[in-house]
Amino acid sequence: MSKTIDWIVVWASVIGSLHARENLSCQDACLVKNLCKGWGIATLADGAGSCEYSHKGAQQCVQLATQHFANLIYQKQWIEKNTLPCEKEWKKVALEQVLLIKQDLQTFAQQNTISFESLSCTLITLIYNPLGLLLAHIGDGRAGYLNAKQEWHSLMTPFKGEEANQTIFITSDFEENIGTEVVNEEIQAFCLLSDGCEKAAFECNLYDREKSVYYDPNRPYPKFFNPNVLALKELERQQKSQNEMNHLWQNFLYSGNAQLQHEPDDKTLILGVRK
Repeated sequence: MSKTIDWIVVWASVIGSLHARENLSCQDACLVKNLCKGWGIATLADGAGSCEYSHKGAQQCVQLATQHFANLIYQKQWIEKNTLPCEKEWKKVALEQVLLIKQDLQTFAQQNTISFESLSCTLITLIYNPLGLLLAHIGDGRAGYLNAKQEWHSLMTPFKGEEANQTIFITSDFEENIGTEVVNEEIQAFCLLSDGCEKAAFECNLYDREKSVYYDPNRPYPKFFNPNVLALKELERQQKSQNEMNHLWQNFLYSGNAQLQHEPDDKTLILGVRK
């Protein structure tokens, strides 16, 4: 019988300073859905800046991802069986769900008489539960988790192309480049973020003076996340509603520190904490 674990989760997508100045829409979107018995789905999408309707693509993708991955969980009876798939099975079924999302997005494009490519966005979906984590992603962004030893670890490697800021999107031929991960251990916290938050929250662009090159350690900053984990627990203690917590989180992403305040790109960050 699966044990119940409660989570405190906050999520928000906010416009970056450059997009605000140019009077553009926020091209990020995110969504969190709690299921039952400590299982839930967190997902985010980051629209391609050069694509006219990428904000709509991102909005559609988080809705579709939540729907399809919830259906998968119920179909496989992972909650009832209190089990997680092995890495090979997860990669197979995760790819199947993302292909369904792509198919539904193509239908949306046809119904609205817009080009499929104009909806281009990245996608990260995380299934959190009492047993661990299941992650699938297309493109860039970051994800991480805090284990029982209070150690933060990265959960994915963002896909980077040969050129700067190049990645792949849900509208691409991504089958060979879908990223998946299974974590089979007790989790204390998790995070998902678009690349607009990575400079504030991750070690990701450091300079090696000896080799005269930039490199990517891809490590969550404990000094960023640990205070926010404690802050979420305090908000829960104060019995703040989900809407109140999300509103405070939205304000934090706008101006919580200098890096976030001046970030030109749109910013999405989902943070989940075990009660």
